Amino acid sequence: MIPQLLAAANGDLGHSHSVSDALPHLGGMLMVICTLAILWGLCVLTTKLVGLIQPPAKPTPAPVVTAAPQAAAPLAPDQTPPEIVAAIAAAVAAVAGPGRRIVSIRSDSSSWAKAGRQSVLSSHRIR
Repeated sequence: MIPQLLAAANGDLGHSHSVSDALPHLGGMLMVICTLAILWGLCVLTTKLVGLIQPPAKPTPAPVVTAAPQAAAPLAPDQTPPEIVAAIAAAVAAVAGPGRRIVSIRSDSSSWAKAGRQSVLSSHRIR
């Protein structure tokens, strides 16, 4: 097959091809199509059997909130807002897994803020 393709690429089309040359390729394609059809049927059958054995769980309705939102109590200067705590807890659960817990959250010194301001100020050109 490859020598015939190379000959066709070079423009040498003098070789005659018959149906008997294509039969092995057609047989192989037929075998692949049949195998895929059998696998698809097995997947459908397995899905139906799993549905019969274990019915899908019904979704639970979302809780209805009837109370008006209350104003947040003022935080002490060293306390982290609950929205930030929830975001950090979600990030920890996503990265480390749901079995982890946060022991403490505390802010570091303002050295990062100072470094950021210094970076911005040093990027300006003095005239």
